[in-house]
Amino acid sequence: MSLGRNLSSARKEKGLTQEDLVKISGVAVSQIRRYEADKSSPTLDVVTKLAKGLGVSIDELAFDKAAGIAASKLDRELLEQFEMVSSLDKEEQEAVKRVLEGVIVKHQVNKMLKPKAERPWSQRFREITDRLAKGAQGHSQDEIDKVIDEAVAAVRSEAHAR
Repeated sequence: MSLGRNLSSARKEKGLTQEDLVKISGVAVSQIRRYEADKSSPTLDVVTKLAKGLGVSIDELAFDKAAGIAASKLDRELLEQFEMVSSLDKEEQEAVKRVLEGVIVKHQVNKMLKPKAERPWSQRFREITDRLAKGAQGHSQDEIDKVIDEAVAAVRSEAHAR
């Protein structure tokens, strides 16, 4: 189950409406709706508020009951570290949140900007020459030669300018 489905299930099991959850958690109803619809992911701070408001553990909201909590060693280490972070003072907790947010944003940006697999030079050259041939249709060989000569001259003069 997703966090959204777990949140919705826990709220309904307690006999609460979304508005009731707003009153006891302090989280805006629009955000609760987005979380339950899995259109947004809450911060750890918000998950904590929701869990406290519902009287459940964060684990119950975040993890699939059938899969178990912290299935891998890494998951257990992270849970232990988050538990240790909860004992830090507010300023230190905010610093940890900023670092985590920075790492997550960096990951998301890298994922979006991941370069496409580079095509071989010969394939790129073939695509360019095919486009040039299509663009040259309807023109005489003399016209094409003149354009090529002008382009070569422009490139050479630009190269000498550098």
